[in-house]
Amino acid sequence: MSLTADFDLTTHEAYSEIKIPPKMPFFVRLDGRDFHAVAETLKVERPYDRRFARCFVNVAKAVFQGGFDPVLAYTFSDEVNILFVKEALFGGRIEKINSVLAGVASSSFTLAIAAIYKRNLVMAFDSRVILAPEKLIILYLNWRQRMAWRNHLNASAYWLMKKLGYKSREAQEKLRGLKAEEIQDLLFTHGINLNETPLWQGRGILIYKKPYEKLGRMGKTVIRMRLTENWNLPLFSTHSGQLLIKQLVERARQSKS
Repeated sequence: MSLTADFDLTTHEAYSEIKIPPKMPFFVRLDGRDFHAVAETLKVERPYDRRFARCFVNVAKAVFQGGFDPVLAYTFSDEVNILFVKEALFGGRIEKINSVLAGVASSSFTLAIAAIYKRNLVMAFDSRVILAPEKLIILYLNWRQRMAWRNHLNASAYWLMKKLGYKSREAQEKLRGLKAEEIQDLLFTHGINLNETPLWQGRGILIYKKPYEKLGRMGKTVIRMRLTENWNLPLFSTHSGQLLIKQLVERARQSKS
């Protein structure tokens, strides 16, 4: 083949033209890679470390502050779920959305670790797009919040077993097959009531923009938006939880014009 031949390499990009359907709401879920090992390296507090959670909040805020316009970001464990309802980013190109947001997450988390833990680690996130027609938005968030609670339950029990002297494999075997109620009873017999733990541990954290009043020129009050962290969420399965999400989505739609 002649090196001077007219050859368009872009035609060989695999899957580069797969796109989100027009006007389709979607989530981007960012998952930390091998974060169990990261947590071990940092010697984070078990089963939950507020500073570690703060690093994931920083990832969410970096997306808001990085020129994107999401409705909300919901984080728990090692994942960050970001909802978009406006016109799709990058013309809806899924490959582009995933690669750019994974890069934003990885770099912002790396900076957060350096600032909070004073450690220089190479961090990485993967990214996936989940299509979410409007009727599925609350269902998706409720699903992830149920997973947050299950993680809270399992992590609390596992680290209790470790505290009692069981090795990792022994702790896992001890808990294998137990129902949620049985795990809660086990925790309760050792003085641990998950209903008394900080809400963010079992329900996750929500980041979104909230309106506030500001005194403008000539004494006129204007409405501005402020990035807000909610560490005391209602359950998304309840009326108050669903109302919060609906209000955020509606506010975002109204701001499109």
